Amino acid sequence: MNLNYMNKKTTLLTAASLSLGACSAYAQASNADIEELKKQVQSLQEQVQTMKEGPRADSETEGLLTDRFFKGKGLTIGFYGESKYRIPESGPNSFDPHRFVLTPTYQINDWLVFNSELEFEHGGIDENAPAARSRFGGEVEIEQMYVDILLNEHFNIRSLGIDLVPVGRINKYHEPTLFYSTERPELYTQIIPSTWMEPSLGFFGNILENLDYQVMISAGVEDYIATAPATSGINAGNGFRDSRPALRPNDVNTLAYTGRLHYNGIPGLDASTSLYATQVEGLTDDSIVALWDIEALYRVPKTGLELRGDFAYWHIADPENLVANNNTSGADDVGGRMYGWYVEAAYHIWPDAWKEGRGRDMDVVPFVRYSQIRTQSDLQEGSVARDDGTANKDFVTFGLAYFLNQNFVVKADYRHNLDGTDATAFSGANQDYFQLGAGVAF
Repeated sequence: MNLNYMNKKTTLLTAASLSLGACSAYAQASNADIEELKKQVQSLQEQVQTMKEGPRADSETEGLLTDRFFKGKGLTIGFYGESKYRIPESGPNSFDPHRFVLTPTYQINDWLVFNSELEFEHGGIDENAPAARSRFGGEVEIEQMYVDILLNEHFNIRSLGIDLVPVGRINKYHEPTLFYSTERPELYTQIIPSTWMEPSLGFFGNILENLDYQVMISAGVEDYIATAPATSGINAGNGFRDSRPALRPNDVNTLAYTGRLHYNGIPGLDASTSLYATQVEGLTDDSIVALWDIEALYRVPKTGLELRGDFAYWHIADPENLVANNNTSGADDVGGRMYGWYVEAAYHIWPDAWKEGRGRDMDVVPFVRYSQIRTQSDLQEGSVARDDGTANKDFVTFGLAYFLNQNFVVKADYRHNLDGTDATAFSGANQDYFQLGAGVAF
């Protein structure tokens, strides 16, 4: 065999082996580099996501932040608002930019969440000429401002601040996309004075999987309003609506105590019961007042039928001490109790065949509601009963809510005061009216 040929062959084989080894090493190195680059990209993506959304909750508080309580991701600014156009039985038609509400929320960390609510009512305020023909005749209010301190599923703290009194569904959740009428039910004006917020401190958590609680210690309602002459906070004309104290009262020494239980363990059912108690100062002596509320919403499974009901009852101890029973009017006399209730039936009629394209999230909901309000009940001897439809009254309201999606609704309804008289015709709280409305929440 030729020696030169053998040497050439050996050289070629060696070169080929070295080339294959180099290629293999290069391939292995390339794969390792690619995997390392993938890890770096994933890490960068997670960092960007964290900057956008805020820190993730740990496993202990994840349920509190996502399932039951509002979870902010960094700074979140929500909004809800509503506008209305009313055609009343008497008086001029009116347009009202009723509410413009900002809800800034910030998740400080995994267990501290700041919540707030800032409301502009009726277009804003004009401090220079409130009595003149101003474009602005409303108010600016801080309705919520507190930090939730999330400890565990069963016990958490709501810091000293301003919060909604946890009585009744619509006082706690009153965005216009959560009820079907253009106005909140009449129960939530004179019996439960919504929006009812107070300086407060609270606690909340889960008792069982579908049963949670909330406890609040707050400033109490007022009856004696120090003006000249003294004004009644509790009266037959407005019930308890005028009893909500100022946020900076300097003459209130008593606190109010509220407890609420909420249950949603049955498909379609959401219900709660609440108890509120405080002591109020009257003209002659003090009086204990206590409010009990029970309410429920039931969406019948696999149907469009939805049923709602709410009952609220005030017990007033020693009503003879109240300002309304010691002034010269007599028309505002109050008894030993006030109460109200309503029942409502609604039906979701948007057909499944239309749930596509722009109609995917639409819904049409006709409804009818019957309400009864009693601000004069169990009157004291010598009291003056009002029978003109401005104290004790019954309402029927019916209409239609058209949801373009879950965030925007247009409404139309008609309300009739079954006990109405000439005295109620010009009363915005008691008159008949037809009203159009639009509401948004996101």
